[in-house]
Amino acid sequence: MKQYREFEFKLRTLAPVFISSGEFYKQREYIYENGAYYFPNFVTLYRKLSSNQRQQEAFENYLMSSKRQEKNMRLNEFLHRINFTDRDLGGYTIKATGAEVENNGDPDRLNEIAKFMKNPQGRPYIPGTSLKGAIRTILINTCFKGVKEIPWGGSDDIFHDIRVSDSEPLDLSSLVITKKWDYNTRKDAPNPLPLTRECLKPYTKVVFTITTVGDEAAEIVSGLSKAANEFYKRYEERFLMDLDPKYRQSGYNHPIYLGGGSGLWTKANYDRINIEQIRSRTPRKMKMTGNGVFKLTKAKRQSYRLKVKGVIEQRELVGKNGGAADTRDGIGFYEMGKCCFTIKEKK
Repeated sequence: MKQYREFEFKLRTLAPVFISSGEFYKQREYIYENGAYYFPNFVTLYRKLSSNQRQQEAFENYLMSSKRQEKNMRLNEFLHRINFTDRDLGGYTIKATGAEVENNGDPDRLNEIAKFMKNPQGRPYIPGTSLKGAIRTILINTCFKGVKEIPWGGSDDIFHDIRVSDSEPLDLSSLVITKKWDYNTRKDAPNPLPLTRECLKPYTKVVFTITTVGDEAAEIVSGLSKAANEFYKRYEERFLMDLDPKYRQSGYNHPIYLGGGSGLWTKANYDRINIEQIRSRTPRKMKMTGNGVFKLTKAKRQSYRLKVKGVIEQRELVGKNGGAADTRDGIGFYEMGKCCFTIKEKK
């Protein structure tokens, strides 16, 4: 009978991490006021508006209208127009940092905001499937490197014997809104894209439980830290080494890339990927050049404490000793989805 073993997997985000819920906040679904983005509970909002028939009807017309003027009207503009000032509407708030816009743009001019995954209680979390996918990428490029027939599928599926829990739920205060940036090697500069996301803040701690079934799975998971370091070296050689080092964050023990927008080379099987085939199937305007673009985002610079030879040092994830470019007002570029982890068996 196969033995079950449990491991505690502690993830530390080194950059904003985005796990998509597949949903978006439209400009009619959030309020920008007092330096923060407020996402009200619409059931509560509608219930309070229902106490005033005129306001209720105006709100229904606002949501259903196809007229350009009303379609483009922000929720706070509409509420101001009908003299509704109550903000005790449930939901949650995310403080603006300046990283949501470019070149001192208007923070109230965001369009859609992609939602982070949340549990039924409305708290952010990372599904076990997301972490398992990242672990799988590491393993197929290290433990199963060069193996023609990787044992998955059917009764011999080794990944079936590696079971990853959903993360423990996180506080809503761990969320930040960020903008997508692509670093293009031809232009030698990051380029902002019109995509805004709810992400986990840099240096957020996320805890999972990994359960293994059988000795082979337990041995693979026990060696996951070493495998992550090995994969990161392959990633550096295959992609990072060709980039301007000022946009790269320093190396950390046991790096792992997680979530959406981290880039092709953080998710690919290096032994099987065919770049020319990808290029041939891509529309001309979206054609990949070289090894593709480097996926970045911006967020506030984050510091942390590290014990080095018995001495506590204050370090930063970007800027002075973080390796990635600092920009303005304490905001810096981060490698999208970059994390590190520790893992140990539960006794």
